[in-house]
Amino acid sequence: MSASEQAADGHSLSQELQQVVAGLNGQDTTLGALVDAIGDRGFGLLLMILALPAALPLPAPGYATPFGILMIGLSWQLLRGRDQPWFPERTRASKVSFKLLDFSVRNGRLPLRAVELLVRPRLSRLAGSKTFLAAVALVIMVMAAFMSLPIPLTNTAPSFVIFVLAAGILEEDGLLLVGGLILAPVAAAIAALALYTAATLGPEAVEETVKPMVKGWLGLG
Repeated sequence: MSASEQAADGHSLSQELQQVVAGLNGQDTTLGALVDAIGDRGFGLLLMILALPAALPLPAPGYATPFGILMIGLSWQLLRGRDQPWFPERTRASKVSFKLLDFSVRNGRLPLRAVELLVRPRLSRLAGSKTFLAAVALVIMVMAAFMSLPIPLTNTAPSFVIFVLAAGILEEDGLLLVGGLILAPVAAAIAALALYTAATLGPEAVEETVKPMVKGWLGLG
């Protein structure tokens, strides 16, 4: 279902995510049940749900690594041309916290609304190209690999890029996908700098030197 079909149904992207969470009735769920609840929204919506917790300005701790690993698997499937996500039964039985999903959707309203304002079906031929989607999948794989590292600054920027690319896949927005690909080298550079600093000077040096530097570059310091 594309953005135009969403509008016809009267459901925005944030409303869709809220409906997925509301359908859990306050209970923890499993990855398999979450995939089933998403249905034909497939890779795009699932990648958005998995990327959102780490893409927030105040990310939910402890989930970047397992969700990053899951997204490496999803990007591999997308690269191979699968139409729907698939997980083995053992992985499908993995628990997903209701509190995490609820926290992410409630605190992710700003980035969700921003994406909703930007996203629409554009460059649909590009968005539907298997070759182009394979390139997108490869970038998602690299971003997810960075995201899975338990090192400061390797999570937020790469997961935000995945979030943007997932929205582009979901809404068949080729222009947004191009924008996400342009953002990817910036996120990779930030994550690579953090990784290099952690390897040479220790993880605490990332917090003390690299994080303030990146905030200054972004005008957040």
